[in-house]
Amino acid sequence: MTDTVTDTPMSSPAAAARQARLAAVLACPACHAPLAGTSQESLACAVCGHAGERRGAQLRFGGFGDEELKADALNRIKELVKTRFHRLYPTAIKVLSPVHDRPGLISGFLRGFDLDRDLVADFGCGTHRRDERIICMDGGSYGNVDIVTDLRRLPLADGSLAGGVSIAVLEHVPDPDAHIAEMHRVLRPGGRMLVFVPFMQPFHASPYDFQRYTEVGLREQFGRFEVLDVKVGAGPTSGMVWVLQEWLAMVLSFGSCRLYRAVLPLTWLLSPLKLLDLLLVHHPMAAQVASGFAIEIRKAA
Repeated sequence: MTDTVTDTPMSSPAAAARQARLAAVLACPACHAPLAGTSQESLACAVCGHAGERRGAQLRFGGFGDEELKADALNRIKELVKTRFHRLYPTAIKVLSPVHDRPGLISGFLRGFDLDRDLVADFGCGTHRRDERIICMDGGSYGNVDIVTDLRRLPLADGSLAGGVSIAVLEHVPDPDAHIAEMHRVLRPGGRMLVFVPFMQPFHASPYDFQRYTEVGLREQFGRFEVLDVKVGAGPTSGMVWVLQEWLAMVLSFGSCRLYRAVLPLTWLLSPLKLLDLLLVHHPMAAQVASGFAIEIRKAA
């Protein structure tokens, strides 16, 4: 799922300001004690000894290993494209993906913050940088990522963020409760998040894929927060087109996995049908077979 994307060099004044703001809220992902030594290569916790490392401007506290990223055949291709063409990847996904996300959903949410003063993070950013002032966190060490980490153990202090976005991430986390608990911990009282999750979507490893959510199930999953809004984030046509693409690839591959992987890209010719969701996303029954939902939540003041 994509929205407005910018890619700012790490050496720019905006990047330097972002890194300085991030350094002020860094904490041990294990015990949450403030981290010392942020100007050195090693980021070691003086309390428990847990350590990360700095590689250039990027801070690393774990993340995915190469074997995890290459375990799924289709994800291997995605990772190759992300690594070599990371700036183009979000645009390519926006064009080729069968999913048409609700226009302005993410950018509209972010306009509710003063990003020059409010610290906002992208939880599981992939190769996106939605705004040069936003902290980018992911399990992959892409060039735009500020913090490479396990999203269930964030190296941020309690109550350090004014807000965040998590777009098509929660289905890839093996323990969503732990990830959501971390969202709650690092948000300040009154802090808000926008979370997009899939409902009617085929399996898509990145590098794993674990769960789907109904509208009711989504409200239950985020029960520790105040739920401000739940809406269809990607409409019924998106779900139908994606399933149809997978179905056609299976039918035309005659039981061959290799042929299936060759045929599947040809089905992307059907992706423009997703534009029908410009209308259907507003249908009163769209939630019945929505491709995905967006929930806006707030931590109690």
